[in-house]
Amino acid sequence: MNGNESFGIGRKRGGRPRGRGSRVPFSGDPEKRLPPNPGIRRRHRGRFRVSEGIARLLPTLTLILLTAGSLSAADRLLWTVSVFNGDDYFYQPSDMAADRERDLIYVVETGNHRVSVFDFEGKFIRTFGKQGQGPGEFAKPTGAALLENGDLAVADVGNNRIQIFDRRGRFLRSIGTHGRRAADLAAVKGEFITIPSFGNSGYALHMDSEENFQPLATVLDGEGEIVRVFRVEDFPDSHPFIRAIKHRVALAVSPDGRLFLPYFAINRTLVFDITGKEAGRFERPLAFKPREPKLEEQRSREGVIQMRASMDFISQAAQFGADGCLYILTFAGSIAELLKGVTNRAERPRPPMRIDVIDPDSYKTVRRIDLEPGAGCFTVLDRERLAYIHEDEAGEPVLVGIRF
Repeated sequence: MNGNESFGIGRKRGGRPRGRGSRVPFSGDPEKRLPPNPGIRRRHRGRFRVSEGIARLLPTLTLILLTAGSLSAADRLLWTVSVFNGDDYFYQPSDMAADRERDLIYVVETGNHRVSVFDFEGKFIRTFGKQGQGPGEFAKPTGAALLENGDLAVADVGNNRIQIFDRRGRFLRSIGTHGRRAADLAAVKGEFITIPSFGNSGYALHMDSEENFQPLATVLDGEGEIVRVFRVEDFPDSHPFIRAIKHRVALAVSPDGRLFLPYFAINRTLVFDITGKEAGRFERPLAFKPREPKLEEQRSREGVIQMRASMDFISQAAQFGADGCLYILTFAGSIAELLKGVTNRAERPRPPMRIDVIDPDSYKTVRRIDLEPGAGCFTVLDRERLAYIHEDEAGEPVLVGIRF
């Protein structure tokens, strides 16, 4: 996540990078980072398996909660997971989903081409999936959603399909999206509401389109055929990269069937009914004035078109909690300001993050929950707990369970 996004069409991807987001040795004296605690099991390189006690959180942005009874950082932390299943670890986690009936957490890992499963106490259960094109295999999955019967739908964006698995991770069926990108999804009454960009999917560019806008979300039936499209013309822009940035949204469906689409780089959330009719819109109070996306550079090199834009990010992900409120993973500071003067990618600071809890009827922010810097995905477990993944100071993904 950074405020200087680039996109290359036709660029070949290499192997797994070193440094931020890859597995690297812990730098510094671990005893100075975290004081000894009998409830923590320490691993080599300063890592932990599962923290079954109270630990000290790293410094975070201080926020004032809008509801009473706020907890201290030490009281909030329930457990952490960075290494699991022997010597395994997360790579490019993109989305999370919670099965509240079976107390299961699903973590979609784009870089590992799989789904990892934990219980609500942070205990590892299983992984399923691997890189490939066959049944149950993935090519950069980015999103997931629980179905009404407890099965899991996974957005297998690299294979242009949605795959369905049972509660044990066994493959059931595949639904082709017929060329429509489905990077995240929600299941409503046998249909799939999909968005073309989410998590680690990058942006959905319509290079040949002469329109100034593009669809926000697409509804597919059980066979992958288009039922209807959600679209607005609020942010017209003829450049495909800027148009794609402005039209990137997160996706959440309320218990009464309304669709909430918080914009990624614009301070706005649109609300639709299930027929595609706009039912409302709102903005949220932010800690900064966001910079609108702006194209900084475009060039062609060895047949590859490269584009770079500057912007601020607003909303990373969204979902409804067990209390019926809308939870939006929100950037708590300006990325553009944070990155001023930073030229080395490995030295980019982690962005401050929070969750805004929204009343779905009044659209008012009723609470803010501060998270560790670098939080990228989350899921609400119940009325008191949530889990999220953030990057630690070494750039390693860490799964955290907190009480809020």
